[in-house]
Amino acid sequence: MQKLTQAFIFCAGRGERMRPLTDSIPKPLVKINNKSLLDYTIEKINKIPSIEKIIVNGYYLSQQIADHLAKLNNSKIIFSLEHEKVETGGALVLAKNLIDFNQPLLLVNGDVLWQETKSQDVELLMKNFDKNQHDMLLGLKKFSDYQGAEKRKNGKLGDFDLKENKALYRQENDDMSHCFVGIQIINPQIINNAPSRCFSVSHYFFSKIQKDGLLKQIQGVELEGDYYHIGTVEAIKRTESLLNKF
Repeated sequence: MQKLTQAFIFCAGRGERMRPLTDSIPKPLVKINNKSLLDYTIEKINKIPSIEKIIVNGYYLSQQIADHLAKLNNSKIIFSLEHEKVETGGALVLAKNLIDFNQPLLLVNGDVLWQETKSQDVELLMKNFDKNQHDMLLGLKKFSDYQGAEKRKNGKLGDFDLKENKALYRQENDDMSHCFVGIQIINPQIINNAPSRCFSVSHYFFSKIQKDGLLKQIQGVELEGDYYHIGTVEAIKRTESLLNKF
């Protein structure tokens, strides 16, 4: 199995739905039980001994992100400053010189929060990742098991159906069984096919939906940990109450 040596944490977004809290603090620095979302993620990545590099980007209130990272004094962390809004896909393009294109790349959204249960989910993803088969391998949870999961804009549930052998199916007008939780491993070579300067990573998997609804070269794995969607200010207290039960 190929080792996972690099990770990218997305921390450039504003977090519009968490205003007014995020008017003065970037969303990844929002605290849950007195610890920032970003710190939860970095701590988990640090537990993976093969990880040599953790790239963290910043745009909105970027100095706060940079100052926070400096206090961590972690030699693995590299800060990628963005001077314009480029979304998650554009962030990878701008950081191309920091990425090893011959190695898989772990991508983690800056507002992901999860608790490990049976095993480390990042290692579970890596165990199932095949660079010859996958452009992307997405971390998923059943909609019913994803704490705070919200419906899509059209009122439907979930993002994908998870079929046999990790295959993914997407139908825009139907309820889907699983949610993408913001953790994935990609083959960095896909960055060379960037559609523009400003675009979301989700472009890659939506562009791979075939006529039969199955995704080509993009699959998913159901993760084992407990995952919490923190999309609003109200979700903070809800998540804290759930975490305090353990």
